[in-house]
Amino acid sequence: MASLRVRRISAILFVATALAFLIVLLRDQWGTLEAALSSTRSFGWTFRPLLLLAAVSLGTANLFFMALVWTGLFHRLGGEARRPEAARVWVLTNFGRYIPGKVWQLGGLAAYMRGRGDSGAAALVSALAFQIVVLVTGTAVAVGTLGVGWVGAGSWVPGLGILVVLLFAGLHPAVIRWAAVRLGRWLGEGSVTLDLEARDVARAAAGMMIAWLVYGAGLMFLLRGVGIPWDTLDLPLLTGVFAASYVAGYLVLVAPGGLVVREGAMTALLAKVGALALGVAAAASVMARLWVVATELTALAIVLAWPGEPEGNDA
Repeated sequence: MASLRVRRISAILFVATALAFLIVLLRDQWGTLEAALSSTRSFGWTFRPLLLLAAVSLGTANLFFMALVWTGLFHRLGGEARRPEAARVWVLTNFGRYIPGKVWQLGGLAAYMRGRGDSGAAALVSALAFQIVVLVTGTAVAVGTLGVGWVGAGSWVPGLGILVVLLFAGLHPAVIRWAAVRLGRWLGEGSVTLDLEARDVARAAAGMMIAWLVYGAGLMFLLRGVGIPWDTLDLPLLTGVFAASYVAGYLVLVAPGGLVVREGAMTALLAKVGALALGVAAAASVMARLWVVATELTALAIVLAWPGEPEGNDA
């Protein structure tokens, strides 16, 4: 019972710290949004609650779906927590990416699982593998969609070919093992081993491809919900915009949660791909950040309302 109390207190402190950083970081974003809206009054912004609600609902459901994708890797590497509990922990520790350093999400996940008697090593290694899958699939989606428009190919065939090549090369088990070992050393884990087969990686990659598409759809609902028209046929391009900006923000280690970097990348891409005025694109990118935060807070609220976890291993 005492260990359960310690875990709960630790989880509260962890999330509270992350939310404190998030509030401070978003304060400037809100000011940026007000300035962008003020400078684009002639655009004719319109807010449609049902579409915005659909965007938040899609994003929230997608977070839990991604948690289940990670859980599959966690179980494959020796984790024993039941899927609902593992997903719950993933959603909680996901907020660690807003704490400067980008290691708190992975470290928090491993520490929490270790504290509950599960495999902290499996949590860390599966989280490393999952992040590699996220980055590789995100890069592949971005290049395979946006790249087509930039080269003027006039067909999706070249993009699909590039996407397949990037997925095969970046998600080969040997490549993931190599990357996980080096990421583990960077995090101070010198004995990282990764025993994943091709089918494990393929399942995770397929899950993330679905997740990117859902995020693209959510972003489309968001843009339509604030008065920015977007053709449904161009959904792949919008998915590429979200994936590219996400990867750009993640790779900049000094930007907690990819703040500012993600918005800058999305602004440039929306202006280029969507032919939006720069001010409108800037406002839309900040709205996209607030949308993502809204989905994370909604998922957190659901997790906090979740029935209490059982003691010990609950396989």
